Amino acid sequence: MRLRISLISLTLSLIGQGTLGDPRSCDGQVRHLHLAVGHDPSREMTISFASGRSSNEAIAPIGCILIGTDPNTFDRLVLEQESPLKYDTTIEHEHHPFEEYSSPFQHHISVGGLEPGTRYYYKAIIGDREEGSEKLAARFSDTELEFGLRLAEEKEEIEREGRESEGQLRARRRLGPPPYNGSNKTCIDGNKVRSFTTAPPSGISPVSFAITGDLGQFEHSKETLIHMSRHRHNIDAVLLVGDISYANGKHGHWDTFFDFLDDYSIFDEVPLLVATGNHDIEKQEHGGEIFQAYEARFRMPQVRPAEFGIYNHTGKLDMEAPPYPLPYDWGNAFYSFSYGPAKHIVVSAYSSMDPDSAQYTWLKTELESIDRSVTPWVLISLHTPLYNSYAVHMHDPQIIAAREHFEPLFVKHHVNVVFTGHIHAYQRTKNVAMGKPHRRGPLHVTVGAGGRQCDAPFKSDSPEEWIVKRDASIYGYGKFSVFNETHAEWRWVPLSSSVATWMDLRNSIFGGEWQEPRRAC
Repeated sequence: MRLRISLISLTLSLIGQGTLGDPRSCDGQVRHLHLAVGHDPSREMTISFASGRSSNEAIAPIGCILIGTDPNTFDRLVLEQESPLKYDTTIEHEHHPFEEYSSPFQHHISVGGLEPGTRYYYKAIIGDREEGSEKLAARFSDTELEFGLRLAEEKEEIEREGRESEGQLRARRRLGPPPYNGSNKTCIDGNKVRSFTTAPPSGISPVSFAITGDLGQFEHSKETLIHMSRHRHNIDAVLLVGDISYANGKHGHWDTFFDFLDDYSIFDEVPLLVATGNHDIEKQEHGGEIFQAYEARFRMPQVRPAEFGIYNHTGKLDMEAPPYPLPYDWGNAFYSFSYGPAKHIVVSAYSSMDPDSAQYTWLKTELESIDRSVTPWVLISLHTPLYNSYAVHMHDPQIIAAREHFEPLFVKHHVNVVFTGHIHAYQRTKNVAMGKPHRRGPLHVTVGAGGRQCDAPFKSDSPEEWIVKRDASIYGYGKFSVFNETHAEWRWVPLSSSVATWMDLRNSIFGGEWQEPRRAC
């Protein structure tokens, strides 16, 4: 088989105790691989990865993707459509001088022209930019590409650590766990052949999504990723609803976070979609840049490139209580995609939600344009919960703005579920609208127990009338499965219990009601 070449618009202090290890350098090779769906997830996938450090006037390598449907032959080479991203910043330290930080080069390559519901095998390649893209392409243009298939296997360590008993897991549950240290682990095999499966056509089911929040790089974060890895064949995509790495402005900790994902995650085979959280803002004391790592290291199905206004706040920003709003629109801040019968809309709690804002106008238009005959399930993801039964973050201006401006849109357009994080706990409400249980309002689910902490105190011993379940003692993540236009299932997966819990859902758009759980969740 002759190779087809695609040249598409080619342009040449951490919270908790303990300390992180140093990031792995990997000699500038491919690392930190992760996927995200494109604008049409059935026909486009974005493959992201890091290469060498961008400091000292280093020249970024050219990136490309080898891809094919035959596990023994690549039949296509897709070259990068844009130059790799990088950013520089100054990191403050308490007891010694500032440190200049330069990120690794971040490559985001969109692979289009795919077939729906099809498994593809791929490999990320980098080449010398000074030699030019033509020479890189010529390496593969005249020969069939045969290779011994080395698919991502279940890692022995993941299997071993995943066999712990419920008692062992409970014994290790700590509310302030030490952070991850992977500095003694080897780099990923850049020559390994990985695979992914494209989404089915819009409207086609069943599909299933894992939902988690407030992940970080801690012992319980590892448990979350290990569990996902062991059940990867039942997960089509993962949504992480903010507070991603907990680097908190120490940008080398973003590198260790992606080392952590290299070691334990499935995101090189299953797409990861993210929402921004307060710990992803990362404004430094000197300078007004915000969301640098969040924008450079991820590439969501953007409506348009990110736009930043002027942020003149002096001093270091308190990420536990950031001001509202921040001058950040588009990019990875807010976007949408359709996956089978589900329409996912990701919004930013830290961009303006006011009625005259770009985000509000976009969201209103997006909700008005949904064809419920094709995507009958509408799912919202954002970081801050609109409903909160815990005695933390009760007066966040972002929560007040979301309740005032976004909730009426959610109710009017019959959003089915709103997924949030921010509160380090699990919570599920009844269908609720404007503060009262109402069958036409969305279900609100908080999944902020992904790994960082799980210790939020209740506001009151007696839950509010709209609460169905709340728990701040067990880490976990959720799984939302859509079976058809009228039926879906929400499943909470507690990681320190052997008993998974779930509830059946019926789409209120078609006159059904949510069914209470067969087991409490």
